[in-house]
Amino acid sequence: MLYWLLKLFVYFSLKIFYKIDVKGLNKIPRNKPIILAPNHSNGFIDPVILAKLPPQKVRFFARGDVFKGAFAKWILNKMNVSPMYRMQDGFAELKKNDKSFEECRNLLSANKTILIFPEGLCIQERRLRHLKKGLTRIAFQTLESLDYSKDIFVIPVGINYQAAPKFRSKVFIDIGNPISMKEYEGNYKADKVKAINEFTKILEEKILEKVSNINNAHNDKLVSNIEEVYTHKWLVDKQLNSKKLRNQSIASSEIIDMVNVLDEKEPDLISSLKNKMYPYIKLLNQNNLRDHLLHEESINKMNFGTFLLEYIIIYLGFPIYFFGLILNYPPYLIAEKFSGKKVKKAEFYASFRANLSLIFWTIYLFIQLTIVGIVFKSWFLLLIFFLLAALTGFYVLEFYPVMKKIQGRWKLLRMVRKDRATVEKLVNYRKEVMEELGFARMKYLSLIKR
Repeated sequence: MLYWLLKLFVYFSLKIFYKIDVKGLNKIPRNKPIILAPNHSNGFIDPVILAKLPPQKVRFFARGDVFKGAFAKWILNKMNVSPMYRMQDGFAELKKNDKSFEECRNLLSANKTILIFPEGLCIQERRLRHLKKGLTRIAFQTLESLDYSKDIFVIPVGINYQAAPKFRSKVFIDIGNPISMKEYEGNYKADKVKAINEFTKILEEKILEKVSNINNAHNDKLVSNIEEVYTHKWLVDKQLNSKKLRNQSIASSEIIDMVNVLDEKEPDLISSLKNKMYPYIKLLNQNNLRDHLLHEESINKMNFGTFLLEYIIIYLGFPIYFFGLILNYPPYLIAEKFSGKKVKKAEFYASFRANLSLIFWTIYLFIQLTIVGIVFKSWFLLLIFFLLAALTGFYVLEFYPVMKKIQGRWKLLRMVRKDRATVEKLVNYRKEVMEELGFARMKYLSLIKR
């Protein structure tokens, strides 16, 4: 019971913290021995997101060093988490994995679903690390312990964050087709070591198909900049809706592939892109502007009619927005400040902040409800206040990006009047960047067609 409550509670906080889209959920069967095999870049966020997706209960395995203390062991066990120890935890701790492996085999034998991160570590990067062999060993050993009487399915999963630590950033989860372990039964019987190595390599390739993988860490910043500047045009050219999260993920994947290919085949072009992109992004940031404000269609929409409409939107919408902020935002602000000071590892920042925000919000709401109940002594008014707090909270999430876009356009209009030289410089920079990106895309397409 506690598992389902905690699962719902934590996933609710993540749905507020992130914009989440999932592809391929129907590929996870029920009443079968399942091993979910995702990449791992975002602390406790990754397992919670995946554990919430299938209707069946998921047992997942976390690094053993978080199981220190009786309370930690109790709460993690209630959340359906078991330890998996690493080499750096020490040889004595590593021996405890025998028990964890046995638990995995028992769960799979009972047609349960387990989640194991085959990379064996959590690094907040947009690339897949070489897989460890633990997952493969567990799958084959279970198959062998069952005398090969039933199949075990390993499902590759890609968890793709656009900006993992950032509030309201995008997460796209791409679930692959189940891999049948029985298809490799003969290989395992013939040579266990070779079969384990080969399957680990195959699984790595399958996960790579689902993960946006930037091969060269030096290109991380460039990819992020290209995504901001070029995703819209990329999707418009492909006649896809640029506002859909899934389409944005498609564009990101193709942009990353373009950078990977050009980095290998045309490194001078990558250098040229950086030389044109970075000054443009720097000037945007210095003036607190976003690239979308300089889209041709955005500029063409700037007239008296749109200005009047936007003024009405702000005039009518801001009071509700401000009311929603008062009722909901203070806990999130406190959690942000506290997390920034206390969390040292980037991989755990989002996990800590998201869950702490929801805990603080729950306490804050309870205090408000208590005050309303004492003052008005009416269950009806208490219910109305609760609904207002929840609804205005969601309204804040939707209204904030609209308000920021309008404020950005107004800022740009002021700059046209007061600092036209900077606006012209931005426009010229952007033109050069878009021309270079267009050339890079043509070169990329010619290379992959060879």
